[in-house]
Amino acid sequence: MSESTHGANPYRIYWVTWAILLVITVSMLAAEKFHLPRIFLVLFLLAFMMVKAVMIGGNFMHLRFEKSNLGIMVFAGIMVTTLILFLYITPESHHVLDRTIR
Repeated sequence: MSESTHGANPYRIYWVTWAILLVITVSMLAAEKFHLPRIFLVLFLLAFMMVKAVMIGGNFMHLRFEKSNLGIMVFAGIMVTTLILFLYITPESHHVLDRTIR
């Protein structure tokens, strides 16, 4: 039976997405146990965070059914917010780091 037949589980995509997100999250938590060089660990974690964000946006926020313009606007908003937070938090973290070293 295909998923389009009467009686198919309409929530299957959510359960599959949830399971994939769980596996990705556990792999991200376990990644630190492999003692990778810091840059590889950060790149690994960032890549999987982006994959998770796309999966959540596409399946739980139903962006995969919308026109591509809406998805691009959401993505642009997230990137602008990320840039603003990075630009404000990074100098403060350097300031805090300098004060704790002294």
